[in-house]
Amino acid sequence: MTSSRLDSSFKFFNTGGDKLVYTTPTILDKVRDELDGLATVVPAGDPVSLTTMLDDLGDRGIQRLMVEGGGTIHTQFLTHGLADEIHLAIAPFFVGDPSAPRFVNPGTFPQDPAHRMQVAEVRQIGDIVFARYLPKR
Repeated sequence: MTSSRLDSSFKFFNTGGDKLVYTTPTILDKVRDELDGLATVVPAGDPVSLTTMLDDLGDRGIQRLMVEGGGTIHTQFLTHGLADEIHLAIAPFFVGDPSAPRFVNPGTFPQDPAHRMQVAEVRQIGDIVFARYLPKR
């Protein structure tokens, strides 16, 4: 990655508490300049290493992390065995657009037919079904 895509005017950077941004060493200075003190910018490898990022968060005393992302970030966390829980919300409709985002992208997952996840909880929330899985045993 040779450019950042962060905008210091985003509401995220101008409300709430402390912010951390993990990036590659090659654009570290650029990101710091763009954010101008609105976040602590941390180098985490090239490409950014999830384990480096999680180790740094742990060193900062952060013990729980909610990951909201697209298929790429979900795939990375799951294929690397880094998720302790998966929360799925199943809506009562189908999206047939072949270009619509997917929960995960192609990958080799530790959870497969021979290594199934454990169902921890299932409940209804309005017309949505919520399921919580534990991928690690």
